[in-house]
Amino acid sequence: MALAYHILAHKQPAQVARLVRALYHPDDVFVVHLDRSASRELHAMGIELQRAYPGQVHLQPPRAVLWGGPEIFNLQIEAMDIALRQSRPWHHFINLSGQDFPLGTRSRRLATLGPSEGTSFLTWFSPMETDHWKDARQRVELWYFHSVWINRGLAVPGIGRRVRSLLGWKNRLPYLYLYRRRRPKSFHYFGGSNHVVLARAACEYLAQDPQAKIIRKWLQHAGIGDEIVFQSILKSSPLAATLVNKNWREIDFEPPLPHPRVFRSSDFDRLASSENLFARKFDESVDASILDLLERRIQNGP
Repeated sequence: MALAYHILAHKQPAQVARLVRALYHPDDVFVVHLDRSASRELHAMGIELQRAYPGQVHLQPPRAVLWGGPEIFNLQIEAMDIALRQSRPWHHFINLSGQDFPLGTRSRRLATLGPSEGTSFLTWFSPMETDHWKDARQRVELWYFHSVWINRGLAVPGIGRRVRSLLGWKNRLPYLYLYRRRRPKSFHYFGGSNHVVLARAACEYLAQDPQAKIIRKWLQHAGIGDEIVFQSILKSSPLAATLVNKNWREIDFEPPLPHPRVFRSSDFDRLASSENLFARKFDESVDASILDLLERRIQNGP
């Protein structure tokens, strides 16, 4: 049995290389994207990985990834397509960031996912029926601009803040003022985490099905579409019955912060006892010892 991994990274080359080594097995497929604006050291590391693991590590052309924009899910679906073209018969696709890390051995991942070969794992909820997202309606009804140049202009001190205030973009993604979109009737709106473990059949549907392509095209101008696209497409597909509302990730959010807490060595016992297969996030510049502890656990099993 084989697995396919997609890694999105924009910094910390040593930590990204450490992640690949922790995951490595000769039967598996790795697709890696390194942000266009990342350091030369990170891109050099990617080339080294490709040379070290020929035919297994595949580098995507570097593109600029904007927070809240469609490039994240575009790159992930492109990675699915790349993985599907490889000869290795992988059965699950796992997307990771450069700050994720496995919590156990490959054998444990196979023991968990192998019996569920046709099952996809992702979290979902109905945004219009809960208060989980306060901007749920705006995410799909507003037409958002996802432009590197607009973002650079808005980052100019003084001027950018005035423009945001004038156009109603304060603390929001740039959007087309006084315009509302109607959602296509062909799919239901679901949200959830972008971190997924998808069966091969789900990846084929996302990458190749005409209906999936229509939804993907419509979501290009949604807000934070990477938290909508997999859920909305797959829950509206013939594969809906094969989905499980779980993503096998240990993540610790501390409200009101919008990003997860960095795990430290003091969290090791919690991570070691977790049933989840991966955790995020880690930062070796904050605490590298937790990665040392997890590496030793992987080497010794389980």
